[in-house]
Amino acid sequence: MSRGRGAASRGGAGAPEEGPARARPARGRPSAPPPASTASPKARPPRPPWDFGYAPVPTAAGDDDGGPLDLVVALRCAAASGDVAAALSARWSAVEIERVIERPPIFWLRVRSPERGRRAEVAAALSAAALPVRYVASARRPSAAVAPRFDAAAGAAARPDGWTARGASFEEDPVTPGRWFLRDEEGGIGVDRRRCGSGAGMRLGVIDDDAWAADELGLDREVLVMLEHPPRSQAHGSFMVAWAVGSRRPGGFRGVAPDASPRLYLIPKPGSCVLALPVAIVQAVSDGADVVVCAAYVEGSTTPMLDDALEFAARLGRRGRGCPVVFPTGREASSPPASLHASFSLGFGEPASDPRVFCVGPGARGEGWFLWRDRRGRSRPFANRGPAVRWLAPGDDLTCPLPPASGTAPASGAAPESGAAPASSASGAAPESGASPASGASGAAPESGAAPLSERLCHAESSGASALAAGVLLLVLSRNPALRLPELDALVLRTLAPVPPAAPASAEPIADPWDLFPDGRDRDGHNAKHGYGRIDAGRACLAAGDPVALALVLIGEDRAARAWHDARAAGPLARGLYSRRLARWAVRALLADPSLCHGVCALARHARLTAGDDARRRAHGAGVVLRQLSVLVRGLAASRQAPPRVRDEVAALLDDLERSATDAAAVQAVESRFGELADAVFADAAERRARQGAA
Repeated sequence: MSRGRGAASRGGAGAPEEGPARARPARGRPSAPPPASTASPKARPPRPPWDFGYAPVPTAAGDDDGGPLDLVVALRCAAASGDVAAALSARWSAVEIERVIERPPIFWLRVRSPERGRRAEVAAALSAAALPVRYVASARRPSAAVAPRFDAAAGAAARPDGWTARGASFEEDPVTPGRWFLRDEEGGIGVDRRRCGSGAGMRLGVIDDDAWAADELGLDREVLVMLEHPPRSQAHGSFMVAWAVGSRRPGGFRGVAPDASPRLYLIPKPGSCVLALPVAIVQAVSDGADVVVCAAYVEGSTTPMLDDALEFAARLGRRGRGCPVVFPTGREASSPPASLHASFSLGFGEPASDPRVFCVGPGARGEGWFLWRDRRGRSRPFANRGPAVRWLAPGDDLTCPLPPASGTAPASGAAPESGAAPASSASGAAPESGASPASGASGAAPESGAAPLSERLCHAESSGASALAAGVLLLVLSRNPALRLPELDALVLRTLAPVPPAAPASAEPIADPWDLFPDGRDRDGHNAKHGYGRIDAGRACLAAGDPVALALVLIGEDRAARAWHDARAAGPLARGLYSRRLARWAVRALLADPSLCHGVCALARHARLTAGDDARRRAHGAGVVLRQLSVLVRGLAASRQAPPRVRDEVAALLDDLERSATDAAAVQAVESRFGELADAVFADAAERRARQGAA
């Protein structure tokens, strides 16, 4: 793997990205002048705004079909290991059968033999013995083959199995320079504890291949997957748990969702087996994880088993609502043939490109994609880009969440990217703000007296970004546990903060401008570097639990959404309108029905335009707000099947609205209460209008 250093020394930004080099005349022979029509260089056609050097690093090992048997046999139902061994022993000697997973609808056996054989021959032998084979795949090599569909109805939805949830701790988050990623400024994720909560009741499964200092994490449990001993050479997995949740309480580092309960699933290092990753996903989901994140190096490990595992998570995870699985973009880079530039491309066949995965890239402190400074002070990328990137989350220098080494620690405490060497040793990245990635002081003055002078910063990169995104998902689901996976996806998508596709001026000088392509967004807002935008915990959590707050966030009135949240929490007028149970269900209904969502947003816009202005309200006529409310509640009642208690509440609310429409005094009361709430929620607009009227 090379970085394409020729881009700077052999032509820089003007060098061609691809195509053979121009032929030179033979030494000692005069060269004829070019024809007049070709004497001047041709103008390069303009680059489309979506284009970049899309050539990933080859990560897939060659197929081992026909070699000694080391296979995964996926069955449609349980079968005795002895029956499988008997069916294969007539053709292969010394057959070993290992039961890997028997969790309906997934039944995996590992078959090994020193004798050679092809997978089709193994499948034929099992079918001849009337064994219910779904597929046979290599246990050691990747494959782009899609697993045959399984019957999800045959399996029970995953529920927590002995995994204790935590209650709320009500601790304050310390305010330190290195914890910028939690704030709303500087490109952070905007965590607002008062309205986002702390993830209490949620469960996080972290899959990794190393976890030094795991005893600092307060894990519910550490699970070894196809390992006999836990690896303790690097802190990568421990960093993922700590940034998403935190370290051991009390007084330890508080992550994005500090009251979620984490489990760590440790898998072997890459290269030995492609089976461990899907096994870990199935086990974490079966154990009851609400969110699963895997930031270990998993490039080149796509298999039919991974297809099964992701389908299992989407169909049966989280009590059948679907368990989100988060992967980082990684940072594989190469110089493709006939190119002077590094591609930094996420391969379309990699696990992070699977459409059932939330693929997260790293954002910079301030704005845009995370770029690092090399030894010459030039900015370079630190992450892959591609069509499958979903969201951006902070990946710049973050507070190191674990204590420094006490004599026998790894060489670097910084979080290495996707199992690679730490940034400080592998890439030569110069840490920003004068901080050492592993052990130096940040040099920043403490804010509010809470920041210790010894605060250390770490390059989190896309691994850390995926951990932060997983923490945000925990917060959102704690606000509305009933959200199904597609609804969670839609909610986060509609509350993202947009990211400008161009690099900020502070990134100059750029080592190679080709590294920053593509330089535009698609019509749906997607950019290969940034996905659809930066994840925003504050907006997403506000919108997750209340339909009015959702509408206010969607129209860009975040302050009004916070005011509505606070009015519901403390004010009897707003709190008495509907229950929290109805609010959570209504959010799901609005996400599924664009017309209904438009109607609620239109009502919110009407409230904004009439706040503090009785003349405007009267101009629209008496009863119009009551009519709109009746239509919207009727739409809610018909939108989808509601739980019985919610259905009864919606019916009662609709009856009250219809009765009010027949009484002029009741109509006036509804309009008056609506005006009071609009004035309170849009207080800024009301005050501005009052000042204009006085003028």
